[in-house]
Amino acid sequence: MKRVKIFTLILPCLFAILFQSCASFDKEFVNPNPLKTQNLHNLEGTYDIANIVFDSIKNEKVSYFNTHANFFKEIDRKLIKDTLGLNNTNDYKFELKVLNPKKIKISYLKNGEIIRERDIKTKLKKDGFLYLSNKNLQFLGVPYIFGAFDIKKVRLTLSKNNDLIFDVSNIRSGAGLLIVFLTYKEWQYKREYKRISLAP
Repeated sequence: MKRVKIFTLILPCLFAILFQSCASFDKEFVNPNPLKTQNLHNLEGTYDIANIVFDSIKNEKVSYFNTHANFFKEIDRKLIKDTLGLNNTNDYKFELKVLNPKKIKISYLKNGEIIRERDIKTKLKKDGFLYLSNKNLQFLGVPYIFGAFDIKKVRLTLSKNNDLIFDVSNIRSGAGLLIVFLTYKEWQYKREYKRISLAP
């Protein structure tokens, strides 16, 4: 019995480690505005919560929900449901502030008032992107017993127009009792969020 329990705990982790390296970004995408420690503060500002551009790079058959997911949904990493109900009667934006090269603060605004704030760990890499450490690995049920795991890597930079580029590489894989079904989906896409104003 103990061996079965250990097996159910170790197996999902082994698959997750295996697929971590598979969730890679589009190598042909050239960073239009490479970030460095000296100019990292250029990311700071207020942005519209809905994307102005959605570009599917891999797996073009994406749902309407994916193409219209707001920034909060992307960052929140709730795989089952959205925990922030948005409606058209309110004005939603988000503020991004760089605390240091290893951390940013996201503030969500509703009609100009802050309704939620989050600090997210980051890492600035040589490719000029700021990578987010934000629940990159998530589990749905017990992966490969009856469930799946979801790996989502995110990196940020700025477009030529100084809008925010949100670059994503996402893998989800799972099975039921190892043999009932096996799924593997991979997405790569970019969103652009319009800059409303610079940081005060």
